[in-house]
Amino acid sequence: MQDSPTQIVFATGIATFFFGFGAGAVLNLYLTRVKSPLVEELRGSLNYVSSIVGDGVLLPVVNMVAVGLLLHEQALITGTVWSVSVFLGLCVTAYFHIVQAIRGLVNWAMPSPWHWNILGVWHAGYMFAVATLISMFFVVVALAAIDGHAPWAALAFVSAGIVVFFALLRLDYATVEWGALLPGHGRPGSP
Repeated sequence: MQDSPTQIVFATGIATFFFGFGAGAVLNLYLTRVKSPLVEELRGSLNYVSSIVGDGVLLPVVNMVAVGLLLHEQALITGTVWSVSVFLGLCVTAYFHIVQAIRGLVNWAMPSPWHWNILGVWHAGYMFAVATLISMFFVVVALAAIDGHAPWAALAFVSAGIVVFFALLRLDYATVEWGALLPGHGRPGSP
């Protein structure tokens, strides 16, 4: 029995919610209840607006729209599209984790710079999956535009969702300078 596109879209939203927010929120509540130093001394998922609103609501909906478009444009998804998407997903994931470590942005998933625990590995896997999916969405949109049938509404919605997510992430790290997220910032000899 094959899943319908609607089932796949809703499963994407549920999976994004679970892996990006739900499991971490339950663990955060448990660790708070048992007074674990991991959440008493470091920020957990329930301390981030980008986690609660972004991973809990915004990204599930964005990913549902992205998957809906990808299902509609399946003919454009080739081995090359997969390869490019996985590469871009890996680059995005590596970039954010490297910047996090360089800037010393510790939390319950990276309690000290360059040392991720199982939560950090979980988050990296989740981030890689989402970044790969969103990369594939943008690659397919570009190919559809070349074919003359760009899905402008889906492109606008997903792009706006990503921008809002990054704004929420920025608010979570308001004490960090904007430039701190750029390569080379904060190293000796850099401005």
